[in-house]
Amino acid sequence: MRRRRQYRDFERPGGLVQLGRLFVAAVILLALGAGGLAYYASTLTPERHKVEKVLPDDRFPR
Repeated sequence: MRRRRQYRDFERPGGLVQLGRLFVAAVILLALGAGGLAYYASTLTPERHKVEKVLPDDRFPR
């Protein structure tokens, strides 16, 4: 039994449809990735830092 070789021919309409499907799939994956990143970023909170006030003394400023 012989196998037929399949060539991708983007000149014919079938190839153009396949290229369109690949483009749509890439856009969907990009949108999902951006949505996931936006959700992750919305759950982050800034790190709390302790604020200390330095009172000047007689040696300030030098």
